[in-house]
Parts: sequence; C-alpha cells; structure tokens
Amino acid sequence: MDIVLKSHFDQFKTQFELANLPECDAFELFAIYCVVSQYVKNETITKDLLLDLNIGNGGDWGIDGFVILVNGKIVKTKEAFNDLYEANPQLSIDFVIVQAKTSESFSSALLGQTLDGAENFLRYVSGVTNLPSCNNEIADYRDLMREIYTKSADFKDKLNPNMTVYYIACGDYKSQSDFTSKIDATNNFVKETILINKFVANVVGKKELVSMYKDTKSQLTKDIKVEHKLTMPDVDKITESYLCLVPFSEFKKLIIDEQGDIIESVFYDNVRAFQGLNSVNNAMAQSLMDGDIQLFTAMNNGITIIAKDLKPTGTNIHLVDYQIVNGCQTCNVLHKYQHVSNIDDLKLIVKIISSQDKDISKKIIVGNNSQTEVKREQLISLLDSQRYIEEYYNAQNKYEKLYYERRSKQYRNSGANIPIGKVITISFQILAYISMIMGKPEKVRGYYGSIVEQFEKEGQKVFSPDTNPALYYTCALASHKMSDLFFKNIIDRKFKKVKYHLLYAFRLMCEKQSLPILANRATTDVYCDHLCSILCDEERCISGFQAALALIKQALQGQDPKDSDSTNKEFTKRLNSLIHQTIQRKKELQNG
Repeated sequence: MDIVLKSHFDQFKTQFELANLPECDAFELFAIYCVVSQYVKNETITKDLLLDLNIGNGGDWGIDGFVILVNGKIVKTKEAFNDLYEANPQLSIDFVIVQAKTSESFSSALLGQTLDGAENFLRYVSGVTNLPSCNNEIADYRDLMREIYTKSADFKDKLNPNMTVYYIACGDYKSQSDFTSKIDATNNFVKETILINKFVANVVGKKELVSMYKDTKSQLTKDIKVEHKLTMPDVDKITESYLCLVPFSEFKKLIIDEQGDIIESVFYDNVRAFQGLNSVNNAMAQSLMDGDIQLFTAMNNGITIIAKDLKPTGTNIHLVDYQIVNGCQTCNVLHKYQHVSNIDDLKLIVKIISSQDKDISKKIIVGNNSQTEVKREQLISLLDSQRYIEEYYNAQNKYEKLYYERRSKQYRNSGANIPIGKVITISFQILAYISMIMGKPEKVRGYYGSIVEQFEKEGQKVFSPDTNPALYYTCALASHKMSDLFFKNIIDRKFKKVKYHLLYAFRLMCEKQSLPILANRATTDVYCDHLCSILCDEERCISGFQAALALIKQALQGQDPKDSDSTNKEFTKRLNSLIHQTIQRKKELQNG
C-alpha cells in the first residue's frame, strides 16, 4: 500500500479502534466510511453503523458495502423507511454500492462481479426470482429496496432513485476499454429497467481515496458577495450578525453544488424537511415562473443562517460550517427553478449569525421555527436533559471514556483527537437505552425519532431530567462493548439482527439486583457500577455476553436469526421466559 494512503488508513484504524482487525476487513470499512461521508456530511458515521453497512461476508454478490439513503438519511430497515415516509412523503432516494480491495491492481472481473450485483438488485425489484444465492444482509437490503419502490408514486419530482457504484483499490487507475465496456453494459441494462434516474460507476484509486478521506475532515466554507448589509445589535455570545440583501446569483453558492444539485447537508439543523410543492411552495414557484421576481422577495419571510465563524471583508463574507436553520422550503423551490429567466437578479433577505455557543444556536433554531409544530427527533438534541447527559459523560472518569455527541459532529475539528469509535450519537443512545434499560428490544427497528415519539404517546419518556444519567452511560457502554465483540468476531456477526435483544439479555443475566426505580440516584448508581465493572473487565464482559448469547440461541430454537426476529413478539416472549428461568435456577442454587 502506498505510504501516503497507508498513513491515512492507519489514522482511520486508530480513530475507530480497529488496529486488531485483519487489514482487508479494516480496509473495507475505511472505503465504506470514505464513500458514505460524501453523502452524509452532518452526521457522525459511527463504528456500529459501519458494521451494519458492511455486508461483504460470502454470498455478497461482489459487494462489500450497501447504503440506502432516504431524504439524506441512512436507512437499514423497512420500519425506518416507513417512518421517514410518514414524516415526509416526498422521497429522494440514493443506492450506493461499494467494493474495496487492498490490491494495487484493478480487476475487470471484480468490477464485473460488483456490477452484476447491482443489476441483481434491480432484477429482484422487477420481480425476477431465479437470482444467484446471497447472504442474509443482501436479502434484507433487496427486500427493503423493493419496499421503497412500492412508494414510487411519491418520489420527489417524479424522479426515480439514483444508483452509484464505487470499485476501490490501492493503485493508480487508468481508463481501460474492458472496464468502460462493462460499465456501459450495466448502464444500458439500468436504462432498460426504467427503475433508476441516474447510474454512475466510479473506479477509485489511491489518490482519489486519499482525497475522499481528507474531505471527511474538512469544514464547509463558502464566500459570497453582499452589497447591502446591516449590522445587527450586539447580543451576548453572538460574535457577529448581519441582515443582508443577497442576490440569488451569490446566494446559490451556499445551497447548490457544482453539479447543480442541492447541498442537503446545510439543512441538517432545519427542523422541517422540504415539503414538496404544497400550497405555499407552489405559490412561490408560480411567482418565479410568472417572472414576478420582485414580488417573490416581498412575499418571502427570509432565510436564517448560523455559522461557526464569519469573516467579513469589504463586500465579501466568508462563512465557515454554516447551517440554514430557517428557509429550507424557499431554498428548495429556488433550486428547482434555478434556471428561470432573470432569477439571478432575485434579492433575498438573509440573516447571517455567527456563534459557537450551543445554547444560543438552540434558541435561534427554535425561535425561527416556532411557526410550525416540531416533531420526532428534530429537536431531541435541544432538550435540557441532553446537556445533563453530556456533562455526565464528560465527568465520567471511573470507567471507559466515551463522548456523548449532543450536537451533530461536535467533536469534529475539536483539536482533542477524540477517537470516533468512542463517540456516542443520540440515535445510538436512544436504541441502547430503549432495548437495555426500558426492556423493549423489539421496539427499536424504526427510525429513532419515530420510536421516541411513540413512547411519548404511551406516556413513557426516553429522555427525562429525572432519570439518573448513569443509566444512559451504562447502556451505551454495553452497546459499545457489544459492537467490539462483533468486530472481533467473538460473537458471530449473523447475530447482529438480534443485537438489541442480546443487549437486553446481557443486563438481566449480569445484574446483581433488579433494576431500581430510575429516579432513585443512589440505588441506580450502585446498579450501574456493578454492570460497568463487568463491562470493563474483558473476561467478565465476554462471559456475560456469551451467557446472553446462549439464551438467544435457545430462543431462536436452533434457527439462524432472521430480520423479522428483531420485531417478533413471540421471540421476545420466549427469550424473557428463558432468562427468568435461568435467573430462578441461579437463585435456587445459591439458596441451596
């Protein structure tokens, strides 16, 4: 491997704690991370997520990584897809396929195998059944893909999904006719299916891969020219703020990339995804098509941008790590009609604010979106309890150091050299807490925001200021340790399908006493200390998970786990029964 590529690859392995993983396996994860990071800019790609996306394990159709993005969010289950569809039935879909090899040579045969795999997915959606055998992960993703096409009437702008294939190796790739002919053949096949809007196959060499990895570290920066700006009054913890009149010719630099596509990542903190051409958005669109450029400006409420840093120089403003927290609907309509005559002359009222204070950002986001009901996970990270959990993680010095990510990618470019493998995201925390502490592992299959919302409807709070934060840390630590056991193949990866049941069984098999009332700080501290001491002792940790796994195998009644087992109430019931029988036998032996 080239010395420069190896340097970045080694850094990745250190950051994700993969030093003991075989090089070929670690490189697959490295390649998947580099590719996925091109699509998901404002969400931390965790170690656990990489494991889920890595499907190269025999019967993989020549595919090491498969990613489905729905409205910019990674989706792995039908339940999560349907939750997102319910939240916003305007679907923008991307299918991303990765094949990665540590070889410095490129094989047209390997590329052909991966392209055949891409074609097989589309054949399956088309109803073809006589396909090559595949592993369980491929089978689950092809079923999810078919589920997505049942909602094709709601694809955004009536555009079918995009499909992109990445074949990655460690050498220098130079265009070859046999590679080109294979790609052209698949492209022709894809066109005939009428299932894909845009198909692209990329052959990636060492230089391109290094560039992709560097991109994962970079900040989003843009420069725009603003002829008219008004300095806003001083506010504590706001570095600078301006009210500007910005022509679309400049503003579009902030929301449209070089390919003419909208930059979805800049709307991550905007609480409302694009709602399609509803009555309000349709009225905006109509004013553009009618040429009423000035009227559009008069009718529009304006756009609010928060940046971590602003550098005004004359009429130029340099923005660093900016987010559009209000104006998502306006921006999407403008993108859709960016080629309307004279649109570059359109003037937009834009409020640009610079602040690195999370609480100030929170108030601005909520204030700018108070006109609409905020649902799901969109403001979970703004809850007061989140700060308390983060503070507990920061203060934890008895057991393994983990880092709670209250705000997306808050540790990127922090200068603290924090291992990404130890970062706990809100979604990771939610799923661990519900399955292990709340004892509902069968409830964590959907999109995490919808899961929280459902529990709220049932009167149960996932995040409560009255809950001892030690419980959040403990279940995250357990889930983190469990992921390591999967990575090291100490636990067979086929049991990932029921990993949340495994987490739940671990708690019940290892606890010394029953889970106390969550608000009782003293007793829950003792309870958590006992579990954490087991988790931080490698031998006892492995023993605890193996005991839990033995019960999982019994509950599966000798069958390999299936995707449906994770939500199967009967499976959960059998597991509960086996756990309680085992605990009862232990008590009887102890009482002797």
